[in-house]
Amino acid sequence: MASQSLEVKKLVYLYLLHYAEKRPNEALLSINCFQKDLGDPNPLVRAWALRTMAGIRLHVIAPFVLVAMGKCARDPSVYVRKCAAVLFQKYMICA
Repeated sequence: MASQSLEVKKLVYLYLLHYAEKRPNEALLSINCFQKDLGDPNPLVRAWALRTMAGIRLHVIAPFVLVAMGKCARDPSVYVRKCAAVLFQKYMICA
């Protein structure tokens, strides 16, 4: 996940979303990388990281997702704030 290529990063995010329930240890190990990506200068990467974290359906990750949503709700990018608002609404309905 430490790749600088946006295409590779997106593929890794999709892989984690697809296999998170079958491989929860890998999903838990990826949390640190997601948190680093939330500070990336590129707003697309920040939004992808948030969407991927919110899409992983593990109860252990829920506190990290809520903290990430709060951080992204104050992001300078309108796109990242929009993603945080939409995901917050979906996350609260499913919780």
